[in-house]
Amino acid sequence: MTVASIHPWDTEEGWRNDARATRDFLGEGPHLLVASFAMAMESISTATASVGFASLCAVGILRAGVLWPIWCSMWREAWVKLLLVWIAWSALSIAWSPDPITGLDRLWNLKFLLWIPLLWPLHRHWAWLLGSFLFATLVLQGIQASGVFFDVRKKGMLVMAGMRHPTMAGMWDAIALSCWLFLSVVSGWRMALLSLPMAVLCAFGFFWAGQRAALVGLLAEIAVANTLLAVVAAGWVKRALIRGTIGLAILLVVYSASGEQLVTKINQAAKEASQSLSGDTPVIMEARMAMWTMSLEAWRASPVVGRGLGGYADATKSIVVPFKDATLHEFTTPHSTYVTILTECGLVGLGLFVLWAIVFFGRAIAMLRDDPVRIGAIGGAIVWFTAAAFDSFNTRGVFLTVGAIMIALSVMPHRETRLR
Repeated sequence: MTVASIHPWDTEEGWRNDARATRDFLGEGPHLLVASFAMAMESISTATASVGFASLCAVGILRAGVLWPIWCSMWREAWVKLLLVWIAWSALSIAWSPDPITGLDRLWNLKFLLWIPLLWPLHRHWAWLLGSFLFATLVLQGIQASGVFFDVRKKGMLVMAGMRHPTMAGMWDAIALSCWLFLSVVSGWRMALLSLPMAVLCAFGFFWAGQRAALVGLLAEIAVANTLLAVVAAGWVKRALIRGTIGLAILLVVYSASGEQLVTKINQAAKEASQSLSGDTPVIMEARMAMWTMSLEAWRASPVVGRGLGGYADATKSIVVPFKDATLHEFTTPHSTYVTILTECGLVGLGLFVLWAIVFFGRAIAMLRDDPVRIGAIGGAIVWFTAAAFDSFNTRGVFLTVGAIMIALSVMPHRETRLR
């Protein structure tokens, strides 16, 4: 089986005959429509996101008879097996967790990884799925703009960072910027005329959200994704250079047209970077480093298997670290996916997670070699895995969902590849 093959049928006609034989009441069209709807709902609010995800799950259940062979083939992928093993180890660690209720809640949150198998069978419509994500981000940016220009508020707060979570908004904007930058150099001048204004809007939305984790992820994406595109995809060095240049030019345009509020935010980020280089840690990073110190001290009590899923708060409640703000123990995670996994699931859990990420990116690079268009989604995955160092993405669906979407889009099969 090739890297792009997931179906157990020899031909397209065989698949369609089998789909009719198993009474596919919905078909791919409605499935794609609901997937697009779910992405748009995800970008608006927690309530709409729940409706969208539940609708997509319902479609998956209704089409289970048709999709089951596809899922069975997908589960034979090495990166999927490792993901399932990591989930299984996380579940097992609840057995020694001091807070199994929180552990079960953490495990339940992983249900948002179901986005991967629910999107996977739609690989023939990859472009529509990417377009749906970009449209969903446009909806988010409309919400942000309403807060900036029309003073729209939720619970007294401007919605310039969206109505869900600023970190979520920053990631979606950063990932969409990655995708639009690629589209601007791949499909001629008409697509460039559409892509460049959208990229500028993404840059504004990204800065409106004001999230440093997404900024680090975006910088990593600019460096890593363009390098991958130039090295892996033959003949794409020039376009990779153009893509990077356009990205920097857009950031300069946004900076010059941003007004006092954005300039202040950028200057603040520059000041914090300067403080870090001089050894004077910014407060926001000082808080995270204090939580990471607490986590690592708790982890040392059980380095191999960890303190158990959900055990972070209980394991760190008696640990005190020097910090000017005494509210650190109010947090239920140390604000880092990797530190959280290490503390709760030990070296085994973190090792499985990192190994899964490595195998996943290996598969993604193999797909990129045959289909350079994937760089938009792979860039999004790079943003997600990088920003995950600064927030616990494995504990909340608002963060996990966009990662699952980018993971699926990065490695699902090519439309033009034969089934066998």
